[in-house]
Amino acid sequence: MSNRELRQYLSENRNDEKKFRQALELLMSKKMESFKYPPPSEMEKEEIEAIFQDKLNQK
Repeated sequence: MSNRELRQYLSENRNDEKKFRQALELLMSKKMESFKYPPPSEMEKEEIEAIFQDKLNQK
């Protein structure tokens, strides 16, 4: 299920606690899986620059 489909499912089942909770957990787990870096406030300037440079070089 795509994120768009999950959001639609959540909207349609907002009154069914069990279905809503399961779909929300799935949506949140997808977001956590895609998280790759700590917040910039916890990183050194050089680390942030390296990430940006790497992303620029990929294009």
